[in-house]
Amino acid sequence: MRKIIKMFPLIALLLLACSLPAFAAEAPQKPILTVDGSGQATATPDKATAVIGITTHASDAAKAQNDNAWTASQIQKAIKALGVQAKDMQTTDYSFQPTYREDQNRRHEINGYTVNNSIVVTIRDLALTGKVIDAALSHGANEVSSLSFGANDTHAVQQAALKAACLDARAKADIIAQTLGRRIVGIQNISESTSGLSGRRYNGPMLAMAKMDAETPIATGTLSMSANVHIDFILGD
Repeated sequence: MRKIIKMFPLIALLLLACSLPAFAAEAPQKPILTVDGSGQATATPDKATAVIGITTHASDAAKAQNDNAWTASQIQKAIKALGVQAKDMQTTDYSFQPTYREDQNRRHEINGYTVNNSIVVTIRDLALTGKVIDAALSHGANEVSSLSFGANDTHAVQQAALKAACLDARAKADIIAQTLGRRIVGIQNISESTSGLSGRRYNGPMLAMAKMDAETPIATGTLSMSANVHIDFILGD
C-alpha cells in the first residue's frame, strides 16, 4: 500500500510534464492577405480551321449517299491541289435521314432522303484560307459554317498570361500591405486557371459577306489567352 502511495507523486509529476505543452502559449498566427490577379497575353495565329458543309437530297437513298460522297471527294481533291495535306481533312457530323411529304393526308410517306456531311479542314498556310473556301464552294459545298484561327504552340502564351496574372496579384498585395504598414513575408496557398486561346471566328453569313469581294482577304486578327490566380500572402511586421 505504501508503494502505491509513493508512486502517486511520481505519476502526478509525469502527467503535469505531459500537459505543459498544451498550456504553453501558442505563437500568434501571421495574418493572411488574399488577392486575386488577372492577366492576358496575345499570340499570332498560324493555322485556321474551316468547317465545310455538304448537303445532298434525292428520291433514292443510294443516290443521295453517292451524290454526297462524290461531291465530298471533288472538294477534297480541289483543296489538296492547293497544298493542303490529306491528314488535315476529316469528315465529321455525317447524317442520313428520310424526308416526308408535307401533304395533310400523306405526312408519313417518305418522298426522299437527305445526307448531311461536314468536312473539317485544317489550313496551316494562312495565305490559302480564302482559296480553300473558294475551292470548296465552287466544287459543290453548300456552306462554310465556320472559320476559326488558332496556334500550334500555346505554351509560351500561357506562360505569359500566368506571369501577368501573378504580377497583377503581387502589385495589389504590395499596395495593400504597404498601406497597412505590413510587408509580405511568404505565400500560404496559390491556385490558377487559364482560358483557351480565343480569336476571330467567322460564321456562315460573315464568310459570305467577306467573300462578296474577291479582292478582300479574310483577316486573321490576333489570339488572346487570359489567366487568373488566387494567392494567400503571409504578412509580417
